[in-house]
Amino acid sequence: MNCATMANPRSQFSDKSCLRRLMRERLKLLSPDERHLRSVRTCEKLRRLLGGRNSIGLFAPTLAEPDLDLLWDLGLLKDHRISYPSCKEGVLSFHSVLTLSELIPGRFGIRESVPGPRPEKLDLILVPGLAFTADGSRLGRGAGFYDKFLSGVSGSTVKIGVCFEFQCLSEIPQESHDVKMDAVVCS
Repeated sequence: MNCATMANPRSQFSDKSCLRRLMRERLKLLSPDERHLRSVRTCEKLRRLLGGRNSIGLFAPTLAEPDLDLLWDLGLLKDHRISYPSCKEGVLSFHSVLTLSELIPGRFGIRESVPGPRPEKLDLILVPGLAFTADGSRLGRGAGFYDKFLSGVSGSTVKIGVCFEFQCLSEIPQESHDVKMDAVVCS
């Protein structure tokens, strides 16, 4: 199944909160083995998109997201400057890291970067979400941290949504402040 073939979420759900609940319930059904297999496939798909990019923004995954830590294990980040987000007072900012060991648990239990050097510019940013569409619409967790951050990045920064295949939907309710992705990678 791909993003274009999944049923229309609006036929069953009237708003984003219902869709978020559905996606969270579906993510709970994902076994650790299935998550690992899908994560490896996602990282392999990302390999070609990372080429030619110097500065890359990643996210530290929760247990309900593709395991992007595998990008390090697979050696796909060795020629890039890597940054991870941290969230302070509701504001997301990215800080450079050299290894995963530099990440610390943040307010939501998600590993984040410590305050430090910020990249001048991100060439590419991988963005988490509860659901995406083929044309780049994104359903986040509801706090708006990524939308606020992404609305201020350079127009040349490539924004890639990353999710599992069942999180690709044909349509997601959108609001004026929602930022679209340039591409979506799902496995």
